[in-house]
Amino acid sequence: MIRNPDVCYRFSSLSVPGGGFVTGFVFHPREQLLYARTDIGGIYGFDFDNNKWFSLNASLTEFQHHLTRPLSIAVAEENPCMLFAMCGDSWINHATGERNGSSAFLVSYDKGMSFTEKNVPFNVNGNAPARGSGERLAYRNGRLFFGSQGDGLWFSDNLGDSWNRTSFPEENCAFVYIHRESGILIVSCTGETAAVGNRRGHNLFASYDNGASFVKLAVPDALNDTRCDYDGFVANGITNYENKLYVTFTHSYKNSFGGWNSYACDNGSGFDGRVFVYDINDGELEFSEDITPSWKGFSDENPERRLPFGLSGIDVFRNNIVLCSVGGHGDGVFISRDGGKSYDIIKSTDTERFTIDVPYQKPGYNGGRVPLHWMSSLRINPHNPDFAVFTTGTGPFAVKNITTGKPCITSLSYGMEETVHLNIYGIPSGKNKVIDIVGDLGGFAFRDLDKPCENSFADKNNHRYITCINADFVPENPDVFVATARGNWTGQTKGGVIHTTDGGDSFRHIGYPENISEKLDELIDAIRKPNTNSGWTAISSDGRIILWTLAEKWRFLPAYGAVRYDTLTGSFSKIKIFSSDGTDISETDEQIKLFSDRTDSNTFYGFGDNGQLYISTDKGVSFNECAVPEHFPKCRMTGFDGFKGGEIRFHPFLKGVCYAALMKHGLWRIHFDTSITAERITGNDDFVKSVGFGKGDDDNTPALYISGTLFGEYGFWRSFDCGRSWARINNDNQMYGQITSMDGDFRKKGRVYLATGFTGALYGEETH
Repeated sequence: MIRNPDVCYRFSSLSVPGGGFVTGFVFHPREQLLYARTDIGGIYGFDFDNNKWFSLNASLTEFQHHLTRPLSIAVAEENPCMLFAMCGDSWINHATGERNGSSAFLVSYDKGMSFTEKNVPFNVNGNAPARGSGERLAYRNGRLFFGSQGDGLWFSDNLGDSWNRTSFPEENCAFVYIHRESGILIVSCTGETAAVGNRRGHNLFASYDNGASFVKLAVPDALNDTRCDYDGFVANGITNYENKLYVTFTHSYKNSFGGWNSYACDNGSGFDGRVFVYDINDGELEFSEDITPSWKGFSDENPERRLPFGLSGIDVFRNNIVLCSVGGHGDGVFISRDGGKSYDIIKSTDTERFTIDVPYQKPGYNGGRVPLHWMSSLRINPHNPDFAVFTTGTGPFAVKNITTGKPCITSLSYGMEETVHLNIYGIPSGKNKVIDIVGDLGGFAFRDLDKPCENSFADKNNHRYITCINADFVPENPDVFVATARGNWTGQTKGGVIHTTDGGDSFRHIGYPENISEKLDELIDAIRKPNTNSGWTAISSDGRIILWTLAEKWRFLPAYGAVRYDTLTGSFSKIKIFSSDGTDISETDEQIKLFSDRTDSNTFYGFGDNGQLYISTDKGVSFNECAVPEHFPKCRMTGFDGFKGGEIRFHPFLKGVCYAALMKHGLWRIHFDTSITAERITGNDDFVKSVGFGKGDDDNTPALYISGTLFGEYGFWRSFDCGRSWARINNDNQMYGQITSMDGDFRKKGRVYLATGFTGALYGEETH
């Protein structure tokens, strides 16, 4: 291979915007600075002049996954240039005690424009349950405190160079807070260490000696609820105004996500919240009053229960209190102007009190409501108390007119592209320029690269499909395409394959291959349930035949789930699959991922879990395993969502030719003919994760785009000569973290599309 000179590119967002779980906000008390942390999208700053967010993590690479998951952030009051973050993707296997992943402490001296990474002696996971609780990281007078998720409370007196564990009696912390004036340290925990049976131990403590010792603070009494792994309230959010401290509490449903701990205020798990007020008298905290709001019309089998949801984010300015629900049902924002005696409630169904300028967030796409959910953190701007920000699972929102006028809520998502994009496709002609397949939100068919997409993969009633896995289009008529989608949380849409013939203006669900086999019926039953992966699909180059491997257990593509759908007859049939020795493996759990030939409507291809290659020449009726060259790697080429084993693209002009980005095995050119030929394009030590085609120098030789490591350097690469020479097209500040998919554009030479795991989708163009 030859390395050509690097090419300067400008990358811009294919704006969603928002879309993911924003887990917390921190304002600087002295300077107009606002930071947001996200569960998988790193840290953002806010541009007040332009009313939009900007990422502080564009320089993170594919190999710094742990730094894109900030669990907590903090600022230094005396130095506005300093920003701290605790990040990680660590997990604990509680059955074996095994720990994996990485954790790190970050410190910035330039408001997040750059960070220094430091090791930590505990585990951190910014995408674990209860990531939406208050900040676990706090700084005052040169000392940092961090409340970990399983290793207790720690402190550092040297900006994170070393850490020491305190005598705090609990292991799982929910927040750490330092009262600005008095220096009192308040720590919330889940109370599991001291639990008796399924009753939480005490879970809210204060320290009056900078963390040397701790005393208990009053908390609400447990209400005996079998919905909890551990019964009892947990303090979830905290703020203060002068000498009053305000704390929100919530219960948590049983938590099965990740096995991290038993408390999950987010994930829809919070219920029955409380708000307690504490006074500081003679330097100590005393319980003052319960100012929990009520929810009109709510009733529960337990007469002591007050709310159908927990309470989380809270902030106060004078007598103005703003707080939000978390989990449960009937999400809303509560605003009091009399210190908690009465509340004005803005519900997600009060659409006249919202100003929504993000298309997919509009009530018309969401069953007549605004998609407020997983609300967790809320902060009033200390420099403008009429303005507060709060988090949701669909990006950030703002509350305005808090102290004056009628409070209202606006979307505040522009610039924040905190979504997981699973696959991306440059479209050569027709209405759309690019099809973007997105976790949670489903998909977007962009017709204008610089505007949010109005179309959000919805049915005829504007009910959206969510978390599409892949798409495939008809090359000569790309307005015809298919996608695998999940049904939405409310069940208004069902998972499966959706089909459009008008570029995504409308979709129809093709139905299910019922009564073919018991195994298939089991897969169908699972896919019909809300928010369940539906599998992988391909459409023939003439648009008539759709192949679909139904998903098993979220991420597997078993041969027994592979079916064929004829669009003319509207009928399903089971695909026959044969191994190299002629054995029928159609009803086995051998894995197969299906693709269509881009030029021949009779031909489809399959890829297996251990280097197997399959071909069908009868429009997908049957597949036969091919003999594979000995030098071809026996690697996993199946998988999808966050588990795919690389990326496979078929040549737009040549029958039977594909390029496969096979991670540590590099980039391969595979030719399906009378026999299989396979050539490794990149070097033996090269890592290639994504591959796509685009407009080349002539009509027969497309450009190649890849993400990975070539010539010992990680980046994005372009070739106009089938991979013989490459030019890097990004710089060290254009990394964008995890690259999940990549494709070129056939309308404009040099344009490339990126799907990322934490910075949304982007397009890049050469600058001159």
